[in-house]
Amino acid sequence: MSQHNHLQTESVGFWGLVSQSISGMAPTCDVVAFMTAGAAFALAALPLSYLLAFLVMFIEVNTIYHLSKHRTSAGGYYSYVAAGIGPKSAVFTAFMVIFYQIVSVAGIPVYIGGVFLPGILTQLHITLPPWFWIATVIFFIGVPLALGLAGIRPTIRFIALSSLIEIVFLIISSILIIVHVHPSAPFVPFEIPNRGIQGVALGMIFGITSFIGVGSHTPLGEEAKNRRNNRGRIVGRAALISLSLVGAALTLSAYALTVGWGIQNMATFATNGAPGVVVFEHYLGPVGAIALVILALNSALADGIALITSSARILYAIGRDELMHASFAQVNGRSAPRIAVILLSLLAFTIAIVSGLLLGPSNAFNMLTTAVLFGLVAAHTLLNISVMRLYHKLKTLHLIRHFVLPILSTLILFIVLYYSIWPPVYPLWISPLVFLAVGISVNWYILRLRRKKPDKLKIADGLPHHMENLMDEFA
Repeated sequence: MSQHNHLQTESVGFWGLVSQSISGMAPTCDVVAFMTAGAAFALAALPLSYLLAFLVMFIEVNTIYHLSKHRTSAGGYYSYVAAGIGPKSAVFTAFMVIFYQIVSVAGIPVYIGGVFLPGILTQLHITLPPWFWIATVIFFIGVPLALGLAGIRPTIRFIALSSLIEIVFLIISSILIIVHVHPSAPFVPFEIPNRGIQGVALGMIFGITSFIGVGSHTPLGEEAKNRRNNRGRIVGRAALISLSLVGAALTLSAYALTVGWGIQNMATFATNGAPGVVVFEHYLGPVGAIALVILALNSALADGIALITSSARILYAIGRDELMHASFAQVNGRSAPRIAVILLSLLAFTIAIVSGLLLGPSNAFNMLTTAVLFGLVAAHTLLNISVMRLYHKLKTLHLIRHFVLPILSTLILFIVLYYSIWPPVYPLWISPLVFLAVGISVNWYILRLRRKKPDKLKIADGLPHHMENLMDEFA
């Protein structure tokens, strides 16, 4: 591969990686979208759903942290699974990550334009045309497409400041609301409700998917500064810090919205188009409500930018391994994988439009979000198996870090997945069918690679050919 087809190295600093990860989780957008959807199932236990989701993903970040010590490349999870299990599982993981990230990119603007903004404007006696959500899809996918083609530096500059503002705003505003409410029974939202665990588990679907972008910075490892000196640890540390910040902000926000709306009134929370804005306006005034709306829209935009940036680099790494058409391994004059960015943006747009037209914006968002969970569980299960196999191979297996925690994380993810499909709830039951269709297609493609390109598949690892394979022993 010629030099001009390499990504731009030494371009992203540590806080750039943290910002990419935070933006991939879109915290303020989660507050107005995922929490509203999750509250329909969890009700007053919404904070418990988010706390448990945070803890599950924190355990999962243990896996990312230990795998990222060994490989930093545009492949991200693709490279990690190649190291631990092998290339066929790695290719499957790569497409699962692309699947859940692009489906998430598709789902958020459908909700913003079809539920959130109409809900706000209805309270102002303004009615939007029924096609308005299509315009938001075009905007919230079009801007990430443009920035994705502009290269990594403009992308990071855009998300760096906004991600920090989001975290600070959510934490401070949540504390102010909680202090103002001064709940008389402060621990009730963290108790398992009398109606059982299923509502909490269904709420966790939206809690866990709020954190799906925690690893969206891993494909930027190849473009990170001081990559060689840090031997990949910079990527793992960025995941720990970003998840800690977002987890604290979202758990506080879920609690503030629950006590602010009223624990006994949470059955009406999700029926309001913009309950988060209502709570913020009630306790923080118009300034607080307007700030939430502006930051939520910016958060949705940053999320699309971060996830398309991440998935495009994974597709680039697959192309570089010659498992896809050579055009996917090419970059433009700004060192951006242009074909991957364009294709993934068009794919997200198509998913958003088709699902929105068939199901309606609200149902489409719920279905797509649950489909995201299926892809996430598939990819992270393979990651957890990888960390166990890799450290067993290296003879440095730590019982807790490399065995117990990965197994625990996988079990919890499958429990949540079970409650998402049983008993069947419309439109969530559509999600496993979508996942099965994608999974079968990916496996068919891998079988085709085994027949057509067995030699290329055998050595596929997502690593850049012009850089050494960074492997290190660690204490």
